[in-house]
Amino acid sequence: MIKGRGSVIFYITLLFLGGFLKRLINAFINTVISLILATCIFLAGCYFIRQYKSEEIINSMLEEPVAVESVSYDRYAYQQLTDEEKLTYDQIYNCVNEYKTKITVSTKSSANLQKAYEAMMADYGDLFWISGYQYNTYSSGDSIDGVEFEPKYTVSKEQRDLYMATIENTASEWLAGIDTDASDFEKALYVFETLIEKVDYDTESPENQNILSVFLYQSTVCQGYADAAWYLLDKLGIKSTVITGTANGESHAWNLVYLDGAYYYMDVTWGNSRYLNGNNEKTKRVNYAYFAMTTEEISQNHVIQSSFEVPECLSNADNYFVHEGLYYDWFGVDAIGNRLAESYNSQDKEISLKFSSSDLYSRVITYFIDDNHLSDYCKGLSSVYYLLDENANVITIQW
Repeated sequence: MIKGRGSVIFYITLLFLGGFLKRLINAFINTVISLILATCIFLAGCYFIRQYKSEEIINSMLEEPVAVESVSYDRYAYQQLTDEEKLTYDQIYNCVNEYKTKITVSTKSSANLQKAYEAMMADYGDLFWISGYQYNTYSSGDSIDGVEFEPKYTVSKEQRDLYMATIENTASEWLAGIDTDASDFEKALYVFETLIEKVDYDTESPENQNILSVFLYQSTVCQGYADAAWYLLDKLGIKSTVITGTANGESHAWNLVYLDGAYYYMDVTWGNSRYLNGNNEKTKRVNYAYFAMTTEEISQNHVIQSSFEVPECLSNADNYFVHEGLYYDWFGVDAIGNRLAESYNSQDKEISLKFSSSDLYSRVITYFIDDNHLSDYCKGLSSVYYLLDENANVITIQW
């Protein structure tokens, strides 16, 4: 994210001292007291005129801030702002949608402007035509008289509208397979799986910092995935927010989603997993460990750096493994073994199980894999290929 660059403009009016020499000559024939008095009057007049001229110029160039109707009152990041920041958010959101070159905002604080901008970009993943902004601060003396917001557009308004039409058409095609009456869980899972299936992770993808990379080129990086997830979820009536921070120490973006009355984290990028199969070929697969995560789970390897407060995600009701009966918080040997046997006998391609703790996860691996008790439940199984995700305590067995 490109932060604003301040430009402090001071307007100083210099007096032209055309009559000064004449007064100086006359002063020679006056008393020393008269000379001192004349000098004092001159200095006082200079200060007054400079201050007046400065304010006059600023007022002629700086427009009054205009309050606009809020359309973002139900957006998560917007709700975390102060009243002044919300007003600024509304103004800059209106500005970029109307393609205005610059506006005067209500706040006189560059920090508040930055918070409003970051919240807007988190609440709207479809603003592909803007990349950062500049702000101009107008001051007289030590007083800030006003701040201008000047967005940096990447395409023309006409090109934006053409791109938007393409995005909407592609999104409609991708969402054709989900019923509008589906549950929040089903809608979010559909978006998660669809993006992983249709879009490849590629650091060389054009426009990979916005949704154009996803819907035009079907390749992107984390920012594109997060923005596209926001866009598709929004089309389905699911509220989400783009979260920024780091993952394993590298810059990263993912989503905060609101499903069936609770908040969760969803990371499509990490859900797009690749592994070496038995033929030593890289194969794409969906890693459900990064769908509908709690704060504790996401914090294993993600650090949130968003400028607004985020909620504590405690529910696991819409966690994929919990929802599908693939989650275990006890060492039930027969329960786990029979579930694996059911998948094996049904000729599934694979099965993933999640465990509540690293200790339980390790015990299951030791018992079923290292000690080969998996064959006690899966008759005729001679070999097994498995994947381990220690961060998520998930084991995947491919039959």
